[in-house]
Amino acid sequence: MPFVRATKLNAYQVLARKIIVHARTSFLIPIFQRLYGRAPAGIRLAELQSLPPGTLGRGVADLLARHGLQLIPHYEDHDLKHVLLGYDMTPEDELKLKAFTLGNGDWSLTCVGFLLFAVLTPEGWPGLLRHYRRGRRVPPVFHWKLADYAAHDLARLRQSIGLRVHAVRS
Repeated sequence: MPFVRATKLNAYQVLARKIIVHARTSFLIPIFQRLYGRAPAGIRLAELQSLPPGTLGRGVADLLARHGLQLIPHYEDHDLKHVLLGYDMTPEDELKLKAFTLGNGDWSLTCVGFLLFAVLTPEGWPGLLRHYRRGRRVPPVFHWKLADYAAHDLARLRQSIGLRVHAVRS
């Protein structure tokens, strides 16, 4: 999960990445599940899977399936941003997504809190700043609801906010 792929990671960088991975999988996701319970999400995974390829909802379903994940109630709107903005569900891309959404106006505790993990990876700060700036240039999407946009064509949604995904992934 290195930010700088051309160089070998030192022991600190390896440890920092392990901490981020552990926090995400063993701490943050279970906390969200405890906070929000196992109540149904605003939209069901089966509904997303039944949507045509190329829709935002189908993209979310496919991304979750690729990572062996389920929708977390009240957190499904976060998953739409991974697909809409072109970020994978890796710790590295999670930090990039949080930088983007912070720039996009999301100053929530979860967004700011997760970005605090970036303190552990100073070599990634210039890249995170680029994603923050991209978020500033895009009309606000941090408040979008998956239930409202699931059936929409993904390419058209990206075009409507002036986003080229391959530019975001860098």
